[in-house]
Amino acid sequence: MLSLLSGTQSERERLVRASQSLLDSLEGCVSATHALLGLLNQHLDTSVWLEPVGGSVGVGENLERLLRAAREMHAAAEQTDRHVRKNASRDLYARMASPHTPLREKGAIVRDFHQATMGIFGSVGGPVVAVLLQNAGLPERLEAALREAEASPVLGLPMDALRWSSEEIARALSACATPGDPTGETAAEPPENGPVSGAGTVQSLGNYLPDVLTGRRARNVLAAAARHLEQALQALAPACKSFQLVAAAAEVYMALISEQQPGTGEGPGPNPAGVAH
Repeated sequence: MLSLLSGTQSERERLVRASQSLLDSLEGCVSATHALLGLLNQHLDTSVWLEPVGGSVGVGENLERLLRAAREMHAAAEQTDRHVRKNASRDLYARMASPHTPLREKGAIVRDFHQATMGIFGSVGGPVVAVLLQNAGLPERLEAALREAEASPVLGLPMDALRWSSEEIARALSACATPGDPTGETAAEPPENGPVSGAGTVQSLGNYLPDVLTGRRARNVLAAAARHLEQALQALAPACKSFQLVAAAAEVYMALISEQQPGTGEGPGPNPAGVAH
């Protein structure tokens, strides 16, 4: 008998592409979160950390841990962001807040902010990170993405499973799928043994055997697994991308600050009056 997960090459490739794209998106989000935490802790003298992620930790649990870190970053940046709003013009603040500001304008923002606040923040790094985090809406974006994907069996997969072969991923998703889903265990099972019941049993066997012999059920299982991965990617990728955009913008600002204010780009600057860590 043919393997129940034989499928076609195109179906296998579709599944692997979807799993690799989702893995890339999740790893990008994790990397961006670590970068933002590093900048936040360095420049605002906070102690916010990300719980261990990846490996055997489920995709859903990984995202929950990222969400908790995003909420903590947002809270840690709030007070500094509020102080920046009071000391910078509305236009300057708006320019700082956008992760899409062109590179040339970022350099002007660093210079203008330092001049406008007369250096009361020490390094501009802390205020920049705080403003970016407060305006990016990272917790809200990720929370909304999790709600959209909450019924997906993909969230039950270990993150490492996204590196597995197409057959292994399909089987893992089958174990996580709800009854009635084409990826569920019942989709790849023959009719249960039981008393012969005449035409009904003959019809059941007649429907099942051609499916196995033509690989139709295998294609259904692989296609359903790929579809689950693609739907999860569609729901989660935009939120993951937003983490990466904010981290990239923050890192560009840090490079510009180091160029314009040598010696102030490292370590937390002194707190402005009335602002505690």
